[in-house]
Amino acid sequence: MKKLIIAAALCLIGSLSHAQTLIAADFAGQIGATRTLANTTADTINLQITKARPQIMFKYDITKNSGTVGGTIVLQGRVKTTDSWATLNSYTLTDATATNSVILTANNYVYYRVITAPTGTQNSTHSKYLVSRTY
Repeated sequence: MKKLIIAAALCLIGSLSHAQTLIAADFAGQIGATRTLANTTADTINLQITKARPQIMFKYDITKNSGTVGGTIVLQGRVKTTDSWATLNSYTLTDATATNSVILTANNYVYYRVITAPTGTQNSTHSKYLVSRTY
């Protein structure tokens, strides 16, 4: 029993330290951690959606803390790890607290990444969410 618990703990630690989130079942929740980004500090969230979905939605919550918020959030996808990334959506950050949703009518890609690239002298907090369900 002790070996089983240790093996399970190692699997959990290994999956948490991996830089990519695997979405294999229905999912509705936050992807990545809530991050406070200062000035031009960028953030990238990688994920893999392994099953066909009729629709997926990415949601971005941005909270302005101080300064002048600017930059972009880019959603990209690719089928294989050797493919180039295709830009699916680009959202321009405005100098205010904001929310944006991107709805894809199907998940034509297996690998996705969300890149937040702020500009200027700013401090903002970013949370990202995904809704991915089979019907």
